[in-house]
Amino acid sequence: MSDANLPDPPEGSKKSKVAPVDLETWANVLLQKLFPVWYCVRYVSEMPMETIGDINPRSFLSHRWLSVSAANLAAAESLEKAGSQWKDCAQLLRRIYKTKRYKRYLSMRNVTAVESSIVDTDYQDIIEYAENECKDIPKHHAEHFDALSFEVFGEKSKHYPFAYREWDGRYYFCNTDEPRNFSALLMHCRDKGRDLTVKADIEIQHVDIRTVEIMRSRYWMLLMKRESAYQIAYLIRASKIPCQLAEFEWRRSDLVFLVLKKTDYRTAQIVEALFRRHFPRGVIEWGRYLCTHSVPFRNR
Repeated sequence: MSDANLPDPPEGSKKSKVAPVDLETWANVLLQKLFPVWYCVRYVSEMPMETIGDINPRSFLSHRWLSVSAANLAAAESLEKAGSQWKDCAQLLRRIYKTKRYKRYLSMRNVTAVESSIVDTDYQDIIEYAENECKDIPKHHAEHFDALSFEVFGEKSKHYPFAYREWDGRYYFCNTDEPRNFSALLMHCRDKGRDLTVKADIEIQHVDIRTVEIMRSRYWMLLMKRESAYQIAYLIRASKIPCQLAEFEWRRSDLVFLVLKKTDYRTAQIVEALFRRHFPRGVIEWGRYLCTHSVPFRNR
């Protein structure tokens, strides 16, 4: 009798097929349940993390720079929705950004950007914008300098609006028109070694360091890639440690804050492991960033 004609074996005599057990996965699940903090520390020490990149890029448009105000506001709004235990941190974030105004004479050599333009190309600074967008504007001779100066800053009694950011030392012109004449004027100053000093109403944008220090004494504000933050937050919550995710500014929706309280000593172990492996390329401590990036305003 050929094999093809053999009857099927009885039902009870069939060998059951059992899926093989993944011992490594089983062991990891067991370790996570038995030693959640240790497992989290080990995980963040070994996990790959994407680099954050430049959070404050150069551009001839100031609204493409890092906005401390927008970042703090977005994080505060997220924390306010997360429950009462995070409202203190949200209130501190709202108090960090400050402004004040001074009327001063300002050298145009210090200005690298403007507030608005209809041009989509992302030039590095206002001079690069002038080189590409203002080729048709005469700007090579002294009479051109005089004409452009009068066109842009011709009202002698007026203080023209500028802004200065103390966290990066950048000035920008708060323009209302397309900045073609303004940028052509700056290009002439650069090419001819000249300077122009104008009456300026300068808005000083700065951070309240005292409030930042209070926040740093109570919370970790860890900025990282969104996917990495989700993974770490899952493990931290499995360790029964309070944590919360808070949004960063809209320009970098790929980034998010992981917020932890410093009242729980276990967070120090996790953060230390995270910093030892991934700081500063993969994670930035927001309070530290604000404290170390400071170029105080002075009349120059």
